[in-house]
Amino acid sequence: MTTIGIIGLGPMGQRYVEALQTFPQYKLAVTDVRTAAIEKVRDTYSVKELASYTTHVDMLKNENIDLLIIASNGPSHYSLFIDALRYGIPRIICEKPIATSLEEARKMIDLASAKDVLLSVNHGRRWADDYVLLREKIKNEVIGSVESIMFSMGGGQMGCNGTHFIDLVSFLLDDKIEQLCGFLNDEGVPNPRGAQFKDPGGYAILHFRSGTRMFFELTEDTGIPPLLVINGRYGRITVNELQRVYIIEARTVADRSLPVTRYGTPLLEKEIYTIKLDMIELCRELITSMLRDQVPADPQHAADALEAIIGIHYSSERENRLVKLPITDREYVEKRFLFT
Repeated sequence: MTTIGIIGLGPMGQRYVEALQTFPQYKLAVTDVRTAAIEKVRDTYSVKELASYTTHVDMLKNENIDLLIIASNGPSHYSLFIDALRYGIPRIICEKPIATSLEEARKMIDLASAKDVLLSVNHGRRWADDYVLLREKIKNEVIGSVESIMFSMGGGQMGCNGTHFIDLVSFLLDDKIEQLCGFLNDEGVPNPRGAQFKDPGGYAILHFRSGTRMFFELTEDTGIPPLLVINGRYGRITVNELQRVYIIEARTVADRSLPVTRYGTPLLEKEIYTIKLDMIELCRELITSMLRDQVPADPQHAADALEAIIGIHYSSERENRLVKLPITDREYVEKRFLFT
């Protein structure tokens, strides 16, 4: 029987438990220092075989785990991953951010490769059908070549939330950030996951290898939901996840040869698509893929997203200077952050 282990039973850990509800014939092993969280799982979900522990080492030692899910907060990811390797866990899903330092993220990827361990990070938008379709449309130049991206969202927490959307843009463009200029926007807003975490907001200009530019804003002085605008040579795509929709607007075929100086040319071609984005289903798909020994997304993408966020910190602390990626400054490569 397949045994799946989960470390951490906060909101994400419970999502994984819910995702497993449709799986036949599995044993679930869970661990959390909070006994109330364990009891909540027992009372809320239907699990035929459930083993619970208050320390992850006891769980790793006593259970023959086929797939381990690390659903704890960011600063613990690396040490839990190392412990999982010690106990020979063959497949590991890690919540984002992959780690809270570049050094640790890079080591996790290298060690997983060296020990033939399958490692995946839950950036679920990469395998969400709606975004896979949108990526194909962008590749087919539905709005022409992509020239710029605008992203805005309130609430800060770049390490927690920003990694998702930077990774999404990298996925949609099939591109990688090569340099950035960043600013921190630390208004002292309490972190909703606890005072022990520090994950300020910020904003930046990001440059991709293809030449596409991105204006990224995730600040602590606004309380607005995420909005992504993709600007092409002769059209734009507006992605509004809260409203579960993305809209493609473009010039007609006849108008696409007109110069860009004819900026008043209307975008008469319009398509509207719904975004399902079922987080439970995406977790279910991730678990299924991993149990089939298929990693749905290279963990290096998650490390790249983390590096962009750390790069914003790096730039901001150096008078907003342009930073080229990858970061090589050993002080900043090794620096640990308190992202969640």
